[in-house]
Amino acid sequence: MKLYMVMEKNSKRVIFIDSDIFIALSKSDDSNHDKALKILNKFFDEIIFTTSNYVISEVITVLSMQLGHSQALDFINTIKSEENIFSINWVDDKVENLAIEIFKKQTSKNTSFTDCTNMAFIEMLKLDGIFSFDSVYKKNKCVILE
Repeated sequence: MKLYMVMEKNSKRVIFIDSDIFIALSKSDDSNHDKALKILNKFFDEIIFTTSNYVISEVITVLSMQLGHSQALDFINTIKSEENIFSINWVDDKVENLAIEIFKKQTSKNTSFTDCTNMAFIEMLKLDGIFSFDSVYKKNKCVILE
């Protein structure tokens, strides 16, 4: 189901979920694991969570490198399952072009292009904020779920 259709039918806030949250939730030894779990549980019934194919790609790569191939496959199976609670938006030309404009304005070498596509989705879909521990979003005046 397209995200805009979900938003029309529901008055819940819609929050974009970043790679670092999926990674923290997947790794019990991650320094943000407990914090991410606590925030997710706190808002679980109040928020529609969405993400992108770029974020999913980034998470799969990091999990494979840090935990191994089978853990990355577990994540793929979970995110592609019928029970998945996260809607997934696909980066198209419009999102990519806006992300390029956002990327051009960045002053930190630590801002990834995926971060910029996330901010493009937030702007284009008029989302209520982002669930991330990455400081780039605060610097770019995004509302952070805490």
